[in-house]
Amino acid sequence: MTSVIAMRYPHTLGDGIVLQTAPDSLQPLVNGFLEAIPLVVGAIVILLLGWIVGRIFGGVVKRLVAEIGPAQYTEGTPLEREGDADQSIAQGVGKIVKYVIYLLAVLAAVSSLGIAIPGGFLTNIANGAVQIIVAGIILVVGFAIGRFVGDLVASVVSRFRLNGYVRDTPLADATDAVGGIGNAAGKLVEFLIYYFALVAAVDALDFPALSEPLTAFIGQIPLILGGLAVLIVGIYVADLLGDMVASVDASRAADIAGLAVQLFVYYIVVVFALDTAGFDTSVLTSLFNTVIVAFFGSLGLALAIGVGGMLALGGQDYVAENIDDWMGSVRNSASDLNEDAESDSGPGDGFESPGSTDD
Repeated sequence: MTSVIAMRYPHTLGDGIVLQTAPDSLQPLVNGFLEAIPLVVGAIVILLLGWIVGRIFGGVVKRLVAEIGPAQYTEGTPLEREGDADQSIAQGVGKIVKYVIYLLAVLAAVSSLGIAIPGGFLTNIANGAVQIIVAGIILVVGFAIGRFVGDLVASVVSRFRLNGYVRDTPLADATDAVGGIGNAAGKLVEFLIYYFALVAAVDALDFPALSEPLTAFIGQIPLILGGLAVLIVGIYVADLLGDMVASVDASRAADIAGLAVQLFVYYIVVVFALDTAGFDTSVLTSLFNTVIVAFFGSLGLALAIGVGGMLALGGQDYVAENIDDWMGSVRNSASDLNEDAESDSGPGDGFESPGSTDD
């Protein structure tokens, strides 16, 4: 077999065989590499520019956010951070902007290399970045509004001085823990607005798996508020009725009866409040019916036994007290009967024997 030495141009051997030299076989690879050098250099330049622009814009956005002072809008809300909140928020927003620019630079570099990128991918990236920014803005604005409206409601409700109506009731401890009924109402409104802001932010992210349950729960909020109103009014009424029953008499029995009435009304109020809020109360209702039937059945049996015992004891005493009179009356009646019998059997009224005749 004839060995071929690589040469610049092909040669024709004596037997007419044309041999392809080695450099010509590598020529397409060399040409491709030479053509790729400008593309690679361009991609590197794009990456460097993206890195520089990202750092510059990230720093600019960080300074702008720090000057705006977003902490003033999140103070007193779950978004509040310890320490220098303005710097923390500004740094976070700056990093988001910076890394978004980095990502765009990487995508532009890959595209410059001729690597096909699905068009939907770039669109999804852009839409996702916009959605995240919009959701963050919604949360900050919603929490700021919630704090403002909550403080306003707390100030208005506190002027009615409603704390006295829940004193010595189970609601007293719950409202005192947050500073009274006014602050409790303000916190309730505040967290409702927080919830609405959270739902709006999740909707902006277009995440159905999370937004659908949160949106569905909004329909339950009026029912829950109605149940809460029933609970508050019912507890006040239960406390009032218990005091009325306990004040009837100064005895211990009256206090126990007042407490029993109060607990009884508490139970009814809780059942109605849960039913108003949309919860299934069939178990509590069945338990209530069972307890009532058992209570009144036991009460009726106790009354029957008590009345029977009282009648039995009272009859025994009555018989013991009147037995002598009854016996004397019996003796007198017997004597009267004997006297009447003797008078009826006298001589003028006797019967003649059948055998006697007049001479």
